[in-house]
Amino acid sequence: MVKKIHTIASTAIVAIVLIAAVVVVLNQNPSEPAGQEPETQEIVDMAGRTVTVPTEVNRVVAICSGCLRVLTYMDAADLICGVEEFEADPTGRPYAMAHPEYASLPVIGPGHGGDNELIAAQNPDVIFASDARSPDFDAIQEQTGIPVVCIVYGGLDTEEEIQTFYDGLTLIGQVLHKEDRATEVINYFSDIIDDLESRTSDIADSEKVSVYVGGLSSAGKHGIVSTNAYYAPFTLTNSKNVITDEMVDGSTAVVSIDAEIIPSLNPDVMFIDHNGLSICQSDVADHPDVYGNLDAIKNNCTYGVMGYNWYHLNYGVVLTDAYYVGSVLYPDQFSDIDPVEKADEIYNFLVGAPCYDGLAELYAPFGPVSLR
Repeated sequence: MVKKIHTIASTAIVAIVLIAAVVVVLNQNPSEPAGQEPETQEIVDMAGRTVTVPTEVNRVVAICSGCLRVLTYMDAADLICGVEEFEADPTGRPYAMAHPEYASLPVIGPGHGGDNELIAAQNPDVIFASDARSPDFDAIQEQTGIPVVCIVYGGLDTEEEIQTFYDGLTLIGQVLHKEDRATEVINYFSDIIDDLESRTSDIADSEKVSVYVGGLSSAGKHGIVSTNAYYAPFTLTNSKNVITDEMVDGSTAVVSIDAEIIPSLNPDVMFIDHNGLSICQSDVADHPDVYGNLDAIKNNCTYGVMGYNWYHLNYGVVLTDAYYVGSVLYPDQFSDIDPVEKADEIYNFLVGAPCYDGLAELYAPFGPVSLR
């Protein structure tokens, strides 16, 4: 369950104001002749590194998984001067689907870090890097001669992860002088999280059906046993996940559980990540003794959700899945919500274009799925 979201958003917004007060190191006096070094500012990135960046930033690149997504949320698409090779294919990622121009930009190397020489060739003012595989940011900065700013990616499954996400937006806003956009995005997420909370927080556990999610992607496609105790569309809607914190030793990551315990959990409703649907169907067909008597399958209470783990967490897809999950589990509380319309509202705000139809074509539309 995610709570205290207004406090988190307020903290992040205060952080914007405080960070914006950082001392600007002036290397050029207006009275000095042209040709002097540009003005700079010192920032502290999310790896705890003090980095000197230009005060005027016109060209940037994003390396490592998810970093370009967050820059897109920050209305920085026009600043991107090169992309990782991975970005030539926009499949499954709304930020890339909404910005096909990314695919025609110069390639700065392979995914998960790029190539230092190719990055330097594009002469960006700043390199933004996510922490996905913990590259040596200092080495990249030294070899390219370009400041590297690290963001820690965060998530939407716990308060701490949400705050980390907001801190990354705040830092990008500071470097790019887009503090207002950072505030807008933080408030947008905060309002949606609060909306989901207000619709579901007062429902007693005794009135809730039990739920399970399977087929979650993690470095590839997986079957029914691939699940998550902190599946964000469940935590955001206060849903009754049969996979508990204790069962996974507190892990917030996607995990594979023992198939033999699923019959004892016997969820009322199952959601399946469309990425793993065909594998889940094979699981049921191959192991009828394990899955054949599950209430969710016998009663046709199985539903498909969009996969959101594709080159790191697709934040927008998490929110759209949460509204769909809410509409299935709590139809009265979500009677005013059309999940498809809500999805495109979210994508329009975050990436500047509706993306539901493209994702539905890739996966399948929101709706029931058959596991038999």
